[in-house]
Amino acid sequence: MVEKSEAMTNPDAPAQVSAVADAPSNSGWLEKLFQINARGSSILTEFIAALTTFATMSYVLAVHPTIMADAGLDKATMITVTALAAGIFSILLGLMANLPIAQAPGMGSNALFAYTIILVMGVPWQAALGLVFWSGIFFLLLTLTGLRQILLNAFPDAIKTALVCGIGLFQLFLGLKAAGVVVAAPSPMLVGIGKISSPIVLVSLMGVPVIAAMMSLKIPGGIILTILAITVTGMFIPLHDEVMITQLPASFTATPVSPTSVWMALDLGYLWTHFAYAFPVLLSLIFIDLFSSLVDINAMTVRAGLAGPEGDPVSLQKALTADALATVGGAMMGTSTTNVYGESATGIESGGRTGLTPIIVGVFFLLAMFITPLIMIIPPQATAPALIYIGLLMFFEVSKIDFSDIPIAVPAALCIILMPVTSISDGLAIGLLCYVISMSLCGRIREVNRLTWAMAASFVFYYSLS
Repeated sequence: MVEKSEAMTNPDAPAQVSAVADAPSNSGWLEKLFQINARGSSILTEFIAALTTFATMSYVLAVHPTIMADAGLDKATMITVTALAAGIFSILLGLMANLPIAQAPGMGSNALFAYTIILVMGVPWQAALGLVFWSGIFFLLLTLTGLRQILLNAFPDAIKTALVCGIGLFQLFLGLKAAGVVVAAPSPMLVGIGKISSPIVLVSLMGVPVIAAMMSLKIPGGIILTILAITVTGMFIPLHDEVMITQLPASFTATPVSPTSVWMALDLGYLWTHFAYAFPVLLSLIFIDLFSSLVDINAMTVRAGLAGPEGDPVSLQKALTADALATVGGAMMGTSTTNVYGESATGIESGGRTGLTPIIVGVFFLLAMFITPLIMIIPPQATAPALIYIGLLMFFEVSKIDFSDIPIAVPAALCIILMPVTSISDGLAIGLLCYVISMSLCGRIREVNRLTWAMAASFVFYYSLS
């Protein structure tokens, strides 16, 4: 794990940290509330970090409503709900935990919500929202009792590091896919190489060394500058026929659609009247959000240098409480599980260190309800280089794993590999199960934490239900 002092002095740490370390002190209420200078940041740096985070995760405004519309909800309404949930709960986390992490309706959990729970299982969308609500209540109880933080302590250091690396590879793969560098391939290949000579792929791929150079030269806002440069360049590169990568909207503003049709429409009684049918669904919702949140918060706070003496994230319980409240509140607004976003790592790499970053991100999302057509001109080719770069930085943590200790190294490596090709939660589960078994078979059973055994048992139970 990366200690706070190491992260702040590490030459590989984000450029803005050292750039603002000698900035004049802010003695006002913002400094007292967020400790901006104490964490080696500045108001300008936090703004740049927020802009970077928002630009990287703004795709949720287009993708999430589309997924929800596939399940029968109105797409225009869901754009408003998505912006409201992301805005309100990003601000909430910033105020509660003072961490540079934003929230929004989660990818993955929304697919489970729409395609499995509603379309495959036939659960009404109102009842599905009710299940999300109860899962959030369960998250909150786990957090307030301290169990979620204890669960994080149950992971061996190698598995914790593997989780950081695995998320990095996952983000790297998403970036490569968005850039067109990797494409779907027929069996037995997992993926194939895209058309690298295509201007569409080249303009995106070239953003990676540009970002790397800017960050190495400690140029403030290197990531967002690259995103904006690619967006502008995309106005002159055809996507197909005469349609450009970046397309100007017909109108720059739009009146938000009222969310009243889904507001407080959740069915809270479905879980209890269909308990045998709904309980596995509830368990799946809990499983995905519980462990992905633990992993994401751990990975991003470590990278930001905001870890305590034992390597654990600062304000973890407050962040997890905000995450739980976001799930509960999001369900009441009319959306699937709302949680922390790994794309916040782009803001961290741009220098974000305090809760001011997600608060500004939240304001951007709230404003996005009115300027959604303009925000959506940022193409995936522009945000892909940021995802690739951040993914690589997170993967570099692999050097902290002792690969000479085989019973620990093998599960860690398995965790790293499985997370990008299956899911974050599955990689975590299988890696931990492998760790327990390998340590037991080689006579090191006493080194396994009792809670780790309980975690392994819960994973076995989960897969048995699946």
